Amino acid sequence: MKRHAVLSMDVEDWYHLDYFRGLEIDRSWSMLDGLDVYLSLLERHSIRTTFFVLGELAERLGSRLRSMAETGHEIASHGVAHKRPLQMSVDEVAADLQQSKAQLENELQRPVEGFRAPCFSMDRARLEEVRRAGYTYDSSRIDFTGHPLYGSLDVDDFDTVSAGHGVLQGFHEFEVSTLPVLGKRLPVSGGGYLRIAPWAVMRPLIQSYLASHPLYVLYIHPFELSTQANPAECAKLSFTQRSRFSIGRAGVADKLEKLILLLKQNGFSFVTFRDLCREATGPA
Repeated sequence: MKRHAVLSMDVEDWYHLDYFRGLEIDRSWSMLDGLDVYLSLLERHSIRTTFFVLGELAERLGSRLRSMAETGHEIASHGVAHKRPLQMSVDEVAADLQQSKAQLENELQRPVEGFRAPCFSMDRARLEEVRRAGYTYDSSRIDFTGHPLYGSLDVDDFDTVSAGHGVLQGFHEFEVSTLPVLGKRLPVSGGGYLRIAPWAVMRPLIQSYLASHPLYVLYIHPFELSTQANPAECAKLSFTQRSRFSIGRAGVADKLEKLILLLKQNGFSFVTFRDLCREATGPA
């Protein structure tokens, strides 16, 4: 059985996080250097993967995105400005999907095939708009009820390609990895979970997942790998929010290196979501 890993990144800046919504912020302070840190890590291990990029960053990152695409990485959409789809009407979601796709394709001069909703904020009605907008896949599903911002996406009628990968009439859905533990599901898929939890805790959970699943999906953000200091606006956050934003950043790169080695030891190959769509259904 083939084993695949997609080490995806949601390309957004620190001020796109919901923690900072409604605050006066200084957008000249950027933590997008974390993107370069991640690219260097991937290059050391000859890994190509998928980046979900905000449309409003397309022009600013244009030359970098084109270079990434030319070296084999996939550029996909993360919406226009990180507004959660479940906070928008279905018509607003449709417009956002079309705009972000156009912004990225204008810079890349190549098709954008995938979408991931900010904060995994997705339901079935809005997923239909992803398909209507011309995307061939989505990766907005996470089976975890412990986060207040996540949506609930029912894909029970999708045909199973493998655990975490379903397809319906040529449209693919990829689930972010979670592991059942004591009757609940825990994310083992990166983001704040990998950053905040000690590797001694995450490693056995991830190893357990890898032992029984053929597809592993990671997600991470540039700010989590940034070498910049926290923005001054962190002082305006609650203690809990500030802690969630800050804890563990210094050790993320080392954890990712260990995760890559663990995936290799378990026989996983590194691919893009586009690769998995092609493998399942053949070239478009």
